[in-house]
Amino acid sequence: MGASTALAQDEIVIGGKAVPVEEDSYKCDMTAEEIPDDLSIKRLANCESAELIDFEMPGKDLRAVKFTISPDDKPISSGIRAELRDMYVAENGEEVWYRISTLIPKTFPMEADHRLVLSQWHERLRAGGHSLRPNISHRLWNGRFVVTLWSDDVIERLGTIEGDGQILYSEPRIDQGVYHEYVYRVVWSPEDDGRIDAWMRQCPPLRETCDGRWQDMIQFEGTTGYSNDKVDGYYFKYGLYTVSDFEVPFTAFHKDYWSGPTAESIGLSDPIFK
Repeated sequence: MGASTALAQDEIVIGGKAVPVEEDSYKCDMTAEEIPDDLSIKRLANCESAELIDFEMPGKDLRAVKFTISPDDKPISSGIRAELRDMYVAENGEEVWYRISTLIPKTFPMEADHRLVLSQWHERLRAGGHSLRPNISHRLWNGRFVVTLWSDDVIERLGTIEGDGQILYSEPRIDQGVYHEYVYRVVWSPEDDGRIDAWMRQCPPLRETCDGRWQDMIQFEGTTGYSNDKVDGYYFKYGLYTVSDFEVPFTAFHKDYWSGPTAESIGLSDPIFK
């Protein structure tokens, strides 16, 4: 998480300097009272899947969640995954703001083949429904960062639920060792009145505040969801997930996940969000 980064059991090395850390596994170390009521840990295969990392730096309150998947992890729901789920379910017609920061460490093995999901907005099917595709996903394809969209309209236009869906945003190589902070305003709708606005900025890994400049990322108008006879809402998950074969462990960090009905409710006051 810097010019030189290596994660050990009790410290993280940044630019040759060791920073003490404390690691607590969501699955194995934390009690039910310590895990927020609005998070589900059912998508964690083992103790190393998701660990809360506290960076012990004087005068600073810094923490993140480290997610790790390995080739020998037990599959969960037809894939290898290490994810935390927000239990809030948004409905069609609702406007929701989301905010999260993601870091791909310098030690991430970009040379190894990978097709990963870093975070995703997923439909909640009605009883007896057929599996659909996650509406919005942050994906990492061999170092390329991509945001994809699936909806009733996308499936109708493509004539299939296979493939990559509609690509809303792409950058050829994600920067490693820095946090990428993302903000989304999503109006959920299976009709043409849906909307996705997204912004992003880069932030240093070990600072409490970020003064990076927000940049427009996505401006989309159209269908963002599935009809009410198929789904009863949408929820958010973050971590790491893949259905592709892979040969080495992968690790990513996420922090500062918020969701709410307005920009102000997730701590945003910059004029760009007005």
